Amino acid sequence: MRKSELYIGLAAVFPLLSGCYKDIDLDEYLPDPVIVVNSAVAPGSTLMASVTRSWPYTEVGPSEELDCNLPQARVELYVNDEYRERLCWEQYLPADSSGIASDSVFRSHTLIKEGDRIRLSVSAEGYQTVTAETDVPRNTPVMDAECVSMEERVNPEGDVGDGYGNIIGYNYYALTYHVTFRDDPDTDNYYALTCLRKSGSYYTDEEYRHPHIETSDPVLKENVDILDGAMGFDGINQNGCFLFTDRQIAGKRYTLSFEEWTTDKSGNDLAFPLKIRLYSLSKDYYLYLYSVCQITGSTVDEALGNLGFGEPPRVYSNVEGGVGILGACTMSEREISVDIRQKTE
Repeated sequence: MRKSELYIGLAAVFPLLSGCYKDIDLDEYLPDPVIVVNSAVAPGSTLMASVTRSWPYTEVGPSEELDCNLPQARVELYVNDEYRERLCWEQYLPADSSGIASDSVFRSHTLIKEGDRIRLSVSAEGYQTVTAETDVPRNTPVMDAECVSMEERVNPEGDVGDGYGNIIGYNYYALTYHVTFRDDPDTDNYYALTCLRKSGSYYTDEEYRHPHIETSDPVLKENVDILDGAMGFDGINQNGCFLFTDRQIAGKRYTLSFEEWTTDKSGNDLAFPLKIRLYSLSKDYYLYLYSVCQITGSTVDEALGNLGFGEPPRVYSNVEGGVGILGACTMSEREISVDIRQKTE
């Protein structure tokens, strides 16, 4: 949030640096394009994979379209080390009125199950063959979920935002939720917790949105770096979702705690259903999502990397010979009803 303070301090060093200048042809150093695979699979569904090629920013101009799809690729699916099928290419959506081709995917006919070991092998003429593997985690059920308190608060610093550009207000409610589950003691587990609320204030009755959520729970905050807060940085970008592991709760029954901030000025926001979702993630998918949160967040490491004083954060990939991610997840959902009118009456 206060990156400028660090930038100003480092900028004072730059006038002391000197060196020689040399014209460099960047195209000479560009790596050969590689296959890019992106796929997230869930049990009970077939597998879809986006297969494209990498490309440099200099390849197209701002107003040009770039088609990186590789419809001619050979995409083979293995489940538990057994060959199952060659995936078929299809357009995910038809081309729009401008004639621009939409995203395409390779789709399987095989239903994925919990505990499956998934492997993709992707080859295309002119590219190195790539492979990616992941394990489909078993579902971790939400045992209980409830709103345990509704505390009216006044922010002495002024209006409070909801994280989406909307002002909640000087007076607001902090709603505290508890979510209970039991960690599987036989494996290392990786999780994501998020929620969706139905609201009529800014969205239609049929749509859900991610509310602004905060937490002081030590398990949900395990990825929060104290150094970021001490130096005025916001930390990793949670994106309305908490990523965590079973490092502190292995094999235990545990109740997670988090808060939602909401207004008390609109009757439409006083009563609503809330979907609480607990995802069990494959290790590869967790590492990928965590790396994305690091890059899109506000951290000391990210700032130093952008300035050349540290290793820039990189998006995690488990695609051997290429880039991208093959991840897997299962989801447990519990819907609860929240009624702040019980507090206001």
